[in-house]
Amino acid sequence: MLTLSQIVLVVVVTILTILLVVFSIYIFKILEEVKKMLQKTNVMMDDFQRITKSVADPIEHASAFITGLKKGAKLVEIAGTMIDKKTKKTSSKSD
Repeated sequence: MLTLSQIVLVVVVTILTILLVVFSIYIFKILEEVKKMLQKTNVMMDDFQRITKSVADPIEHASAFITGLKKGAKLVEIAGTMIDKKTKKTSSKSD
């Protein structure tokens, strides 16, 4: 025959086993939701990366264009300085 302590032990072990199974199922469902959330976040980050690239590329090209304009302006300035020097030399020789 089973003693009272054995019966209590079997009942407690059974209850703990049931609770462990229920909590395990609940944890797996939570982890599944976390996985879905991370997948959605990954898709959002990919979209954000594409948007950022589509915004950054024109800005980069505009920056390169402005740099080219600055270099062109510097070249025109240097050419103007050289022309001024030549005209000054020519006018001083004419005098």
